[in-house]
Amino acid sequence: MLTNAPRGTKDILPDAVGAWTHVEHVIRDLCARYGYGEIRTPMFEHTELFQRGIGDGTDVVDKEMYTFSDRGDRSLTLRPENTASAVRAYLQNKLYADGGLQKLFYIGSMFRYDRPQAGRMREFHQFGVEALGEESPALDAEVILLAYDFLTALGLTGLTLKLNSVGCPACRPVYRERLQAYFKEYLPTLCDDCKDRYTRSPLRILDCKRDAEQPFMAGAPAITDCLCPACTEHFEQVQQHLTAAGVSYELDPRLVRGLDYYTRTAFEIAYPPLGAQSAVAGGGRYDGLVEELGG
Repeated sequence: MLTNAPRGTKDILPDAVGAWTHVEHVIRDLCARYGYGEIRTPMFEHTELFQRGIGDGTDVVDKEMYTFSDRGDRSLTLRPENTASAVRAYLQNKLYADGGLQKLFYIGSMFRYDRPQAGRMREFHQFGVEALGEESPALDAEVILLAYDFLTALGLTGLTLKLNSVGCPACRPVYRERLQAYFKEYLPTLCDDCKDRYTRSPLRILDCKRDAEQPFMAGAPAITDCLCPACTEHFEQVQQHLTAAGVSYELDPRLVRGLDYYTRTAFEIAYPPLGAQSAVAGGGRYDGLVEELGG
């Protein structure tokens, strides 16, 4: 008998729907005040969109996507995140035609094939914002402040913000070489995934949960030592804006996030009472993604 929902999914029953609608109301009210308009993208996209946008060598693309062929033998994927979809919609619908800054937000289901556990489901619900068309570090700080305001509006206190810069195409190759030189000695002791990442995407080694406690990980080079002058200045200004807004943060040179499209600012907000699954928000800048997707 088909009496159970698929593993990693759950029903939202009438006694819980009120809480969900409250959260959605908070989101829409907050985004209106910050000047973000709602966008709704399809549940599935062409697989290539996520391969190009998220990046080969990431766990999302290599292991976690729900990919299938339709009757026309086209490869489609249930969206594992919504940034690539939002940028695709921005390009396809020529939202850039009006010029200037486009500020979008979305709420919806995302899908990743992962081992279900607390805080990690195969169908999960995500709220996100995308601000397209502006290089100012003030916008990076604004997005972080929006995330903070959202979480505090839900009653969360004691939040911790981790901040890093992952550089740009000008300085990241230097860091890539330094990482490969450093990890070469430890290659035999890395997990199989990280041995593969060593060649394809060495920054992902820093994001590995299995190798995180290896004693040599603490000595890995910091990307902030390899930043070009432009990225250094951008990162310093982001910090100045956050300080001026009264938001405390800690610098974490190992914070690289799990997606390849990030450039410069990367951040993560944690709610420590949740324990091992304490990360409740995160994101960053992705200056090259529009071009990567054909814009």
